[in-house]
Amino acid sequence: MGLGVALAVPAHLRRRWPQAVTGRVGDAPRAAPPWAAVVGAAVGLVWLYGSAGGTVGIAHPTGRTAHGYALGAVSWFWALAGSAAIWMIARARPARLPRRLPLVFGWVGSGSLFAWSGWKLPFTLYAAMAGPAGFTPPESPGAAVIPHLGAVANGAAMLRILVRERDRVTESRHRTAPH
Repeated sequence: MGLGVALAVPAHLRRRWPQAVTGRVGDAPRAAPPWAAVVGAAVGLVWLYGSAGGTVGIAHPTGRTAHGYALGAVSWFWALAGSAAIWMIARARPARLPRRLPLVFGWVGSGSLFAWSGWKLPFTLYAAMAGPAGFTPPESPGAAVIPHLGAVANGAAMLRILVRERDRVTESRHRTAPH
């Protein structure tokens, strides 16, 4: 499903907003790097640490499976890829890079951050507050709440940046197009 989304997003963007995904990254003016790129990278690094075998915040390190490591690897990849894309869009560098590449990574990265942590956060909060008997989550609920909360907020912030970029590019192209 993840691969399908990663392949479908570029096709959808190209059909829905063709003027916003054409051109080069350097066609836009440079802006200050958004905090969303920094927060997304921090969340990605936390997940990279866990998928590389780190045990801080893991409730039962001996019970980890290959499936858990793979999920962690997908999560950190999209968090870091999305953050790098947002950084490139804001900084308008590298100037010759086609705009569609960072946009695709930004859209999929923001969706991954928001969706994955969006469903996990309520369960993690419940486990942290209620501590249900017989339930043993893989990560320490108290330690997992912060990255999931950061990922949900960050995914939404990255989406906002991408929508603004789309609107800005679309508006500037309409102003310069001959009527």
